[in-house]
Amino acid sequence: MDLSSLLDLCGLHSTPGDEDEVVSFLLRCWRQHGLVPEVYGRYAVATRISGASPSAPTVLICAHADSPGYVVQRVLSDRRRAVAVALGGATWDADELPTQEAVVKTASGSGSCLLSQSLLERQAVEVFANIDVARGDRICFRPKARIRGSRVQASFLDNRIGCFLLTHLAGALSAPAVNVVLAATASEEFGGFGAAVLASRVQADLVICLDATYADKKQDVRLGGGPVLTLSDASVLVGRPVWNVLERLSQAWELPLQTEIYNSSGTDARAFPAQGSLAPVLPLLIASEGNHSPQETAAISDLETLAAWLTQLCGDSAAVAELIAAGVFGEA
Repeated sequence: MDLSSLLDLCGLHSTPGDEDEVVSFLLRCWRQHGLVPEVYGRYAVATRISGASPSAPTVLICAHADSPGYVVQRVLSDRRRAVAVALGGATWDADELPTQEAVVKTASGSGSCLLSQSLLERQAVEVFANIDVARGDRICFRPKARIRGSRVQASFLDNRIGCFLLTHLAGALSAPAVNVVLAATASEEFGGFGAAVLASRVQADLVICLDATYADKKQDVRLGGGPVLTLSDASVLVGRPVWNVLERLSQAWELPLQTEIYNSSGTDARAFPAQGSLAPVLPLLIASEGNHSPQETAAISDLETLAAWLTQLCGDSAAVAELIAAGVFGEA
């Protein structure tokens, strides 16, 4: 698998509500593959890959384009010192590293800055910049991305991993057996506004949300163990009938699939039933270490397995139909 697009994506600045750089990257990629993008305000973008038949089911595969960061709340007297508050759950180990390198994006351009945890305000940081800043300017950790053996390490793997898979699938799904919509949403890390708009604009029969999750020894969720299906969290509940089908398909395709249960957090999955969609929603995630920190780590094999899993599914209309049917009440 060519990871150059992932490394490029991890070099972009994309905080909640300011996802332009990642969205522009996706639009260029889709156009290069001959696809026609659709833009839904500043909330979501999508593109469609037609299947063998217009009557075939529609599978929506989406990822969020933003990553956690900070927004300048107050500028101090010299205009290069400020207080910023979190957009999403950005974090680092301040006991080990009192200051953290970051990038601030202003109206006149980008500059470097140092962040330190505020001693007075929770979820706030003090900013020391080499450029004048203003209220509303966005800050993200300094982009870092590299391949180390079987691992990829970078800031913002959550969720540049999902966006990377959207670029990969644009080329890999040239003739799917079903109709496929690839989409990216805004503000998943802070508000989830983009997914709600996407859910109201795209009528799908099956929805797959791509994202990152936590490696967890207690649940035996590990790097290199395959993609992770969320059975239960604050945004989705996958019942046993659907899980039975997924388990059988993964065994038939010889592609591993891990599972997790997190009832304190969630993904874009919540938006689809909230907007009245009847489609089953499946969060398929990549396990990572250091989630939301300046250095996140994931296994390359998990990206390859998830890409293969999605390609297999979109090439198998019977499997898609079985998953859709399993998400509807009916007699045994």
